[in-house]
Amino acid sequence: MFTFANVFKNQQTEKTMKKTLTLLAAIAITAATAFAQNKFAGIVNYELESVGEVDVPLQNKSFQLFVYQNKAYSGNEQAKTLVIGRKVNSILDISQYISIFKANDIWESEYEGSGKIIASHEMTQEELDSITIPDTKGMYIEYISGETRDILGYKAYKAKYHIFNEEGVDKGFDVWYTTEIGPEYDFVLCQGLKGFPLEFVQKVGEGKALSYKAVEITKGKVKDTDFMLPDGYDILDEKAFLSLMKDVQDASALMQEM
Repeated sequence: MFTFANVFKNQQTEKTMKKTLTLLAAIAITAATAFAQNKFAGIVNYELESVGEVDVPLQNKSFQLFVYQNKAYSGNEQAKTLVIGRKVNSILDISQYISIFKANDIWESEYEGSGKIIASHEMTQEELDSITIPDTKGMYIEYISGETRDILGYKAYKAKYHIFNEEGVDKGFDVWYTTEIGPEYDFVLCQGLKGFPLEFVQKVGEGKALSYKAVEITKGKVKDTDFMLPDGYDILDEKAFLSLMKDVQDASALMQEM
């Protein structure tokens, strides 16, 4: 395995030194390029459209992603996904729902907090690598080489999501993405994509499909403080978060029966 220590421990001939310097220069250029790409700060506006055989009613036909270097978020104060590097934070304020459930005496949960919660998960390299391993019983991402496009002035690459149903039929979709915007991986629109999605059509049910298309990319209008975790929220681990979500689901079902 190559390490800098091994290189400099060995006796250096002029030829070896040249190779080493070339390698170091390449690494420096790559690092500088990655850093430069990560400087984008702004807002990406998407147009949403129902494009399947069965129409999908849309309350909003637009969608925004806010980006500051290696951070991105979507949503509002009630429900937001905030990505910081490889850490995915689900930020929810369900305090009003819990108050309604309690008022109707249908709230049964071990959770005793305010209803403002943050659930976080930092993706490991092993988890990210596993997404590219072909799996005909689940899903995986295939990165297509040799296909590029220009989308709103950004070089876009193609990837294919393979998503298999119980019958083994691939219900996946293609996505065009760039590496010049946002965190290294996307966890907001296209889970685990190594890049920032700009265009894709996703199947959302039998005969139903939604098109996401970036129509405007605006630099600026965001600041670092917009991407901070809020104060006064309960931090839940994955187990506690899933348990709470089940309690909310159960209470909602009881409300519908009343």
